[in-house]
Amino acid sequence: MTFLKVLAFSVVAVLVGIFLSSTMEPETSLGYPWQIEKRSDDTTKVFNINLGHTTLGEAETLLKEGATLTLFVPSEGNAVIEAYFNELFIGGLKAKMVLTFEVDPIDVNAMFERGIRISTLGSGTRKVTLDSNDETRMRSKVITSMTYLPSINLQAELIEKRFGQPENKITDTISGAEHWLYPDMGVDIVLHETEKEVIQYILPINFNRILTPLLESNPQ
Repeated sequence: MTFLKVLAFSVVAVLVGIFLSSTMEPETSLGYPWQIEKRSDDTTKVFNINLGHTTLGEAETLLKEGATLTLFVPSEGNAVIEAYFNELFIGGLKAKMVLTFEVDPIDVNAMFERGIRISTLGSGTRKVTLDSNDETRMRSKVITSMTYLPSINLQAELIEKRFGQPENKITDTISGAEHWLYPDMGVDIVLHETEKEVIQYILPINFNRILTPLLESNPQ
């Protein structure tokens, strides 16, 4: 048992070392989460996925994995279609990922009606499995946001070293999570004492979609 604990610690230490190292080159052509390229048209590119240009189908080819598509319809607010990758290995790190894209509300309603399976989550949100034809159409949609969920814990020191000092930090008084905000790059890093960190990438022009709800819920 002691050996297994030491082995597990060693593996985590190596993974953290990858993040902290300033000299290590990317192990894959996809790069690392902090390697964000700001494009001339004010879009951003990470993991070779250019938000605002790359389609879901193209992202699946880059990531060499197929996504599970689901339509979520909350009791309040806008419906969203999520493309979920349960297990990816990028730069030697295991992670999950969620991609979203803009869909016309009229189209969303039609897809809801064509859904082949509908269930209701505890929050009241309805979860819809899309018709196969709709799934095919959605793979031609352009990605506008990405959520990256690493399997390892990312400490604040490590994040600051790789992403730099955030422009703003906002603590959510309800969840206790602290949001590190990088509006120029369209990045929101969510740190939590008891849960793994989450990194959200969004088109910089749309950053108020993240910032405004945070400020309204947590006035500074």
